Amino acid sequence: MIQTRLKMAFQWLMFSAALLSAPWVSAERVGELYQAEVPVHGQSAQARADGIRSAFASVIVKVSGDRGLLNHPEIPGILKKASAYIQQYRYKTLETSNPEAAPDSPDRLLWVRFDERAVNRLLRQSGVPVWGGTRPSILVWLGQEQGARRDLLSLERERRLRHYLNRVGESRGLSFLWPLMDMEDRNAIRVSDLWGGFEENIRRASERYQPDVILVGRMTRQGSRSWRGEWLLYLPDKVNRWQTSAEGKVALASEGLNQAVDALALRFAPQQVTQGETDIRIRVHGLTRLADFVLVKEYLQSLAMIEQLDLLSADTEKVNFKVRIHGSREALERGIQLGSVLEPVESLDYSAAVENKNPEVVVGESLVYRLR
Repeated sequence: MIQTRLKMAFQWLMFSAALLSAPWVSAERVGELYQAEVPVHGQSAQARADGIRSAFASVIVKVSGDRGLLNHPEIPGILKKASAYIQQYRYKTLETSNPEAAPDSPDRLLWVRFDERAVNRLLRQSGVPVWGGTRPSILVWLGQEQGARRDLLSLERERRLRHYLNRVGESRGLSFLWPLMDMEDRNAIRVSDLWGGFEENIRRASERYQPDVILVGRMTRQGSRSWRGEWLLYLPDKVNRWQTSAEGKVALASEGLNQAVDALALRFAPQQVTQGETDIRIRVHGLTRLADFVLVKEYLQSLAMIEQLDLLSADTEKVNFKVRIHGSREALERGIQLGSVLEPVESLDYSAAVENKNPEVVVGESLVYRLR
């Protein structure tokens, strides 16, 4: 009996140590949120200071998810502090083939990386939401109509369009998924599905890419310099719709993707930063291996709204955490649903557990999940 208890205690100690120190295992995260590259002319102190502020502006747009943030009256004061948050910077040669370029045209790139924790703290203190690196994957189906002809676009062929749309993703801290438009895609979806908004067909054709959300763009040419776009953003529980217009196809598609990111930031970034910190307990079931425990712990720590994560208890099937978050419980739930790591289950009967004095049940404001 004593040997069994000692063995169980030893296993618990080994598990706890691994859970608290193991490296990241699985969930995908968006990288390079806290770095930016901007063109500059020369390496003077003034050029460098201007470049650093420009890079910092790019970073806070990516980190917050709010492209309108730069119009906020507090932002000029924040940008003046940019140099205090630098971790590293360096110059890169900017290749130019324009012999008629002005003498003061940019001749190099300034790459700057900022301190993640310090930037997050600054933004929160300024009342700006921080959208973490765990972000939704977005599959984009694009169709175009010119005259009487409608086509599904292949971004492998539309190289120029793909280049500019990838730049939109880089500037917003997201990467888009482009359909291969191979035989499997062409058998699964028709251009009529996009124009008809046939949700079931669109979601079924998208399953091979396993996206978190799906964006459909229907782009119609209305004249030599006029395009109209109709956009559908398929979220897990609803569909957002909007329209755009522009003089060209690239500008139209870029604005459509930007508005999709705007909608996702409003949904998944913790907007209610003014309500301070909240403690919430999280229980996760369905863990059968040490790697499962590590995956859950690292995934929760990757969410920017979680300020602190403490292990309360664990056994061979479940683990209980207490987390301290910035923002609301609802924002935390929306954040957790990303990454396809955890799925919610029905809450346990906490009142009955209290009456029975069951120590295994976490009491209080709690969320219950199962490992997918």
